[in-house]
Order: sequence, then C-alpha cells, then structure tokens
Amino acid sequence: MNMFEKGSEWRRWDLHVHTPETKKNDNYKGKTIEEKWENFYTAINEYVNESNESKKVTVIGITDYFSIENYKKILKDNRLPKDMVCFPNVEMRITPTGTDSPVNIHFIFNPEIIDEIEARFFSKLKFQSGDREYGGSKEELILLGKSLGAKTDEEAYLKGIDSFILSYKDVYELFQKDQNLRENTLIGVSNKSTDGASGIDRGENGGQLVATKRAVYKLCDFIFSANAKDIKYFCGKGVDSVEAVIHNYGSLKPCFHGSDSHSLEKIFEPNDKKYCWIKADPTFNGLKQAIYEPEVRVRISETKPEEKYGYHVIEKVVIDDMDFSSDPIVFNDQLTCIIGGKSTGKSLLLQNIARAIDNKQVEDKLAVSQLNSKKIENVEVIWKDGEISKNGQPDMTHKIVYIPQTYLNRLTEGGEQTSEIDKIIQDIVMLNEECKNAYEIMEHKVKNYKPDLDKKIYDLLHIQEEINELINSRNEIGTEIGIEKEIDKLNQQKEFISKDAAITEEEVKTYDASIKKMAESEAIIKECDKDIASLKNLEMPFVKVDIKDSFSEELLIMIQEFQQLLMKEAEKKWVEKKGNLATRLIVRKNTAVKTLEKEREVIKVLFEKIKKNETFTKITEQIKKESQKYEEVVSYNKKIDTKKNEYEKLLDDVSKSVDNYKKIHYDYANMVNNNMKKDSDDSDGLDFSVKIKFKSEMFCSTVKECINNNFLKRENCNLNDEFSEKQYTKNFIKDLIDKVLRGDLKLLKNQNIENVVRVILGDWYLVTYDVKMENDTINQMSPGKKALVLLKLLISMADSRCPILIDQPEDDLDNRSIFDELIPFIREKKIVRQILIVTHNANVVLGGDAEEIIVANQDGNNSPNAKFRFEYRSGSIENDTPILNLNGEKQGVLNEKGIQQHICDVLEGGERAFDLRKRKYRI
Repeated sequence: MNMFEKGSEWRRWDLHVHTPETKKNDNYKGKTIEEKWENFYTAINEYVNESNESKKVTVIGITDYFSIENYKKILKDNRLPKDMVCFPNVEMRITPTGTDSPVNIHFIFNPEIIDEIEARFFSKLKFQSGDREYGGSKEELILLGKSLGAKTDEEAYLKGIDSFILSYKDVYELFQKDQNLRENTLIGVSNKSTDGASGIDRGENGGQLVATKRAVYKLCDFIFSANAKDIKYFCGKGVDSVEAVIHNYGSLKPCFHGSDSHSLEKIFEPNDKKYCWIKADPTFNGLKQAIYEPEVRVRISETKPEEKYGYHVIEKVVIDDMDFSSDPIVFNDQLTCIIGGKSTGKSLLLQNIARAIDNKQVEDKLAVSQLNSKKIENVEVIWKDGEISKNGQPDMTHKIVYIPQTYLNRLTEGGEQTSEIDKIIQDIVMLNEECKNAYEIMEHKVKNYKPDLDKKIYDLLHIQEEINELINSRNEIGTEIGIEKEIDKLNQQKEFISKDAAITEEEVKTYDASIKKMAESEAIIKECDKDIASLKNLEMPFVKVDIKDSFSEELLIMIQEFQQLLMKEAEKKWVEKKGNLATRLIVRKNTAVKTLEKEREVIKVLFEKIKKNETFTKITEQIKKESQKYEEVVSYNKKIDTKKNEYEKLLDDVSKSVDNYKKIHYDYANMVNNNMKKDSDDSDGLDFSVKIKFKSEMFCSTVKECINNNFLKRENCNLNDEFSEKQYTKNFIKDLIDKVLRGDLKLLKNQNIENVVRVILGDWYLVTYDVKMENDTINQMSPGKKALVLLKLLISMADSRCPILIDQPEDDLDNRSIFDELIPFIREKKIVRQILIVTHNANVVLGGDAEEIIVANQDGNNSPNAKFRFEYRSGSIENDTPILNLNGEKQGVLNEKGIQQHICDVLEGGERAFDLRKRKYRI
C-alpha cells in the first residue's frame, strides 16, 4: 500500500506523553492498573475522534524515565486509534544543572531499532555512585537504588531512576562510539531555566558554564519549548543571526512541544493550547526532516497552519484512459514536484491537468512556447471543495496559472502591440485597488470619448458636404464679381439709351432702385418661406446619453429621473423658442412683402413711360434678373462663410483628440507610478512602472495604407521612419484631415473619406508596463534574470492564491538564479499558493523542500511498469520505503524503491543535493 501519497502534511504531534505506570508522578485515575490503562485508551480515542481538526493527533511520543516498556505495551495492546503512530521517548537528566535541578533530556528512538535499545543504549550509560559505576539498565538501576538504602526491587528501581544523572560528556561519548545509533536517535533538551538548558549558566559560576551550555545545545537535535522567543532564536531569527546560532550550537533547531501528560486531563492538552504541528510523514524519517528544515516544518499554534481555501487547492486528478491507471493521483496543497526520466509522462500529466481547468490558456501558452499539444481525453480534476473541472472551461472560482516549458524565454516584447509581458505586469498592477480604479477610469474616459468624437467626425463630414453643395449651387449662378460686371455693363447701356428717351436720369435711378429692392424682397420672402417650413418640422436638438454601463442601479435611476426632468424643461423651452423664431421670420417676411408692394407701385408709375422704349425695358429686365442672381450669390456666400466657420471650429475640436487621448493615458500612468512607489517595499524586490507609447510606426503604416504616399510627400505630410510623437501634434493632424476632406490627398482604392478620417483620429497611444529588479529593466535583463522576474510575476499575480503549474522552470534559468532566487521564492510562495512543478533538478525538489514528489514512468524494457503504459507514484522526500506487493503480481519499477532513492536516481545532482540538505544547518 502506498502510504502518505500526499507527502508531507501538517499533522498534530505530541512527543511528550506519559502513560499509566510512568516511573514518576503517575496521576492517572483508576482503582487498578488495568483500569488506569483502560481509562487512558478511552480518553485518547475520544479525544481524536472529535470533529475538530485540531484534535486529530497523529503522532505521539510515549515517554518514560529510563524505560521503553510502556511503549512496548502500547504496541502490544494495539488500542490506540488506527492511524496513530508512536515513538519511544526516553527521558533522563544530565549535568550540569539548571537554576534548580539537573537538565531534562529526551531521546526519541527510531522504532526500527527498538529491540536493540537495551543493549546499545541503556546498558552503555554510566553513573558513578560511591566507589562503583552503574549502568542504565533496569537491573543496574535496582542495584543503584539498593546501594542508596532502598529495600524492595520496586522501591530501588524508582530510587535508582531518580538518582541516576548523566554527564553530557558521557552522552557525547556514547554516540561517538555508535554513529549508527546516533543516526537512529533524536535528542532534545528542555529549555526551562529551572530544569532546562537555558538555566545552565545562570548560577554563581554562570560565566564559566557558557561553553558547557553551548556543548549541551550542540548535543541536541531539537528543543522542548513553546516559548516564542526560543522558537525565533533557534531558527536564527532572534538576537543572533543564522550563522551565529549554527556557530555556537552546531545547527538551527526546531522547538517541539508536548502535553507532558501525567493524568487524563492533560492528555494532548498543553497549557494555553500550544499544540505542536509538524509538516512531515508520521515516520522517524519524517521527524528528521523537521530537524533539517526547522523553520518551515514546525509550528506551535492552536490551529492547523497554512490552511488554504478549498477552491484554491487541486485535490486529485482522475484519468479515464487505457494507458493510465484509474486510481486518483493526489496532490499536496503546497509544493508538489513531478519527476522522471525523459518521455515518462511528467509534462503530459501537468499539461492535461491544466487543460481540464483552462484549455484556452494552455493552447495560447503552448503557441507562445512553440510546443506540441498532447491531449488526453476524459481527465477530471477534483478540487478540495468538491468541485470538478473536466471540460477546460474556466469558471470564476477555480483558476490556475500554467507555465509550459520555455514559455518564460519565449515571451518577447510586442513592439507597438501589447505584449504578453505587459499583460502579466498589468495583472500584478491591477491587484492594487487604486491602480485598478485608475485603469477603469482611463478605459471609461476613452470609451465615452470615442462616441463623442465619432459624432463630431460625422458632423464635420456633413458640414464639408454642405459647403461643397453650397459652392456648387453658387457657382451654377455665378460669382459676385462676374454679376457685378454684368450689371455695370447693362447700366451703362441703359444710361446711354435713357439719354435718347424722354426719361430723366432721376426716374431711371428711381426705377432701378425699385427693381433692386423688389429682387431683394423676393429673395427674402423665398428664404423666409423655406426657413418657416424647415422650422416647423425641426425636432428638439437634444441628445439623450446612454449611461447604463457606467453607474450602479440606484444611481442610474436617480440620473435617469433627472434626465427626464431636464428633457421636459428643455422641450417646453424649445416650443417657446420655436414660436419666437417663427414669429421673427413672419415679421421679416411681412416687411419684405410690404417693401415689394411699395416698389411695385413706384414701378407702376414709371412703367408706362419706360416700356415705350423696348430696348430700355429689356435691359431693365436683365438688370433685375442679374440683381436677383447677385442677391442669391451673396446669400450663398454668407451661408458658405457660416459653414466654413463651423467647419474650422469642428476641425479644431476633433484635432484635439491627439491631446485628449494623450492626457487620458498619461493621467493613468502618473497615478500608477506614484502609487506603485508606495508599495515598492512589498513587491519581491520588483519595481513596477507604466509608460505611454505613441505607436508611430503603426500610425504611419496605417495612414499609408489609406492615402497615396506620393500625395503625402507633395503636400509635405511626410510619414517617414523619423516620424515621432513630437511631430504628432494637433496642428499636424488638423492639416492632414483638412487636406483629406478638401481632396488634396488622393485616397487609395477601397478607401472612403469617413474611414480615413476615423483612422487618423484613432487612439494611437499604447499603455506599456515595465518592471525593474536591481536597477535592470525587463528589456535590459539577461535571459535568465528576465525569466526569473517573469516567473515571480506569474506566481505573485492573478487572484494571488490560485494554483500555479510550472513545467521545468530551470530550463529558462541559470544555476545561480535557481539557487539564489528561484528556490527561496518558491519556498516563500508555496505557503500561500499551491504549486505543481515538473522538474529534473534535484535542487528545486530538495532546496524547495517539496512536500510531495510524484515519480513518473513510461513502461519500457529497462523500466517496466506494473500494469499501465504510464504510471505515477507519489510520496514525500522522507519516504525511503519500497512498496511490497503481497499478491505476487508484477511489482513495477516505481515500487521497487522509496521516493528518496528515485530522487537520487532520476534527478540531476540528487545524491549531492541530499547531502547538502543534511549538512545545511550543521557546519
């Protein structure tokens, strides 16, 4: 059976439990020894069977003075909960003393050597009393007790135990002679000042005992203490540095704590609920891992450490495929490393876990990495909260970040496009609420500005069309100068004729003036009739703005109510204004009608006299017509001038889009840059910043795809390689659009004026992001450093708690980055993020202190599997046990060795990495 498949998990350990018949202070209740033991077993089973997670004690140290007999009894009785593991813990006292008594010392033995402890340990102990040296066996302790006056064997045994005090030097000597025994023994010392090592140098001769105190600590692997200062100090986080603690005491040391129970009430209940949690297999090897990694593998707290939400933890994966076992592959909630030889199914497993959760992310990133897709059908990922991902459609709750092989080094800058790196950094920046709000404001402003700009562009084009139509209509009539010349010519002819006719000069002038006034009046009447008809059909010029996506429902209702109120008021005022305008037009028309009638009367008087001269009459009629044409041309010119003024204002307004877009983007950049400076202390050594780029190259190429380049050059609108943001000004854009609208620039085929103007007035600014580490920006970094920064970003971002799946990150990094940066970073982040890594580097596994290792294998001649083409075996670093097949079936290469042996065989530098791990805190 494959035990502890999830590897090292946080479990409650109590390594200091005394039982009934303990040799000192047996306070267990019961009228008989049998009843005491019955009450003891009942209390333990009731305690751990409670639903409270904090009550699930997994490992206990059966503690007694100079004896492991109670430990053996418990094994024989087999009355403890099924999954509970026991270690023998022998308690003794050593010299020198604390402030009140000798120092308590504990020896926790590997259960595998239990039958050898009597001969190799107890019998080797020695204590000088009188003129004789006594050993630590039961027989020797009885003899010691009797030499001190005890009568019976039982009395002598207890007196011998109470009197036997070891010298720490003798303990050193014993283990020096038996190194194998030392490997199978963990030694701990109490740190109380009264009977612990901390009190050794506090007496009268304290200064002389400093070296002795250090020697006692050096002898030990762990400290029995729940004191927060002790915990920090022995992990190198207190008044002395890591180097100082190692130098003085031989190694960093974990602080364990137990209930020190001598009664039913104290079983598993230390003072103040200072429970001991250890992240390891419940084995002796697991306990040794806590010695190697004291800071990260041991906690003293009431509740289970480093718990993650169920929706942030992948619990297991089930594959329904003939090439795979249908048994679930389980995962630790911290760091799981998937290892194996080439083509053993490591990346295959990781990729398809990611596919089941977010297939699009996998495909997109494989495309960047230029890797082939390897899809397995029918893969189910079961989350710790019970939900199942299987179709590759991400939901709002269950997310991942997947990083395939070479992805980090394949990420490149996108030039004038938003790159993958920009997207990654933006996700980090968006974790800051103020920056996120600023980004949403920027997007909202751009979104709202574009419709307004589009409306103005439409109006600008419409005005230009109106101007062209007015000019064409005017030109069909003639020009002011041409008509004036024609009128002058006709007047000269009329004046010549009038001299021969019986018409006075004054009469001719009066007649001509009347004809002109009649022409003006008729033009006014015609214009008024047209305006009155147009005004009658004109709706209220009020545009309702669509704002439903911008505000909360409550605020939206209030705004809409106010809009309706405004519209009612506006409509009322519009009707009133329309009436006033109509009245003014009617008055103007009536005035023109009266003038017309008056001038007709004047002409009537002179008409009979003038009509006698046919030529004079004809010329007069021509003058009248030309005068009417002149008035129409003047009217057209006024309208053209009015429209040109509108055109100029609107052209100037739309050309401001250059400055408006720029301001919107730079406001966002300035806000983020100022805000990220405040958060620089909490960013893993990374400094983030936002830059705004003008997309010069894209702007020039896009405009050239619309307008003939020869015409651009002819009109001094050169869009060459040197074109920059300095040249991209409001005046430049204004001139460019004006020439497009006037037809000075020839458009290419399939292009129209409206689309070209919209292109020119587009948002040509790009938000880009940068990250700096150790004064290098992302573009200045070496490939390895750049990959490391990107990895930090990816792990730090996006919900910042969802699992991250990484395939061979070491392929993108150099060795120095792996040791100095990657491993410490992973160790830090796995506490808050579940991390699954495929790796062939032992330092990632062991340096990262992986909680679980999954060994992958593909069936082959030299590496046969038990049943399936692809098989996986999981366990912890401390697992060194083969899985025996008791049914006589094919064993399979994965089960022939423990996880430790697979790490050494499969990973680069496996044995050396294990050696470094063991020696890490012992120099």
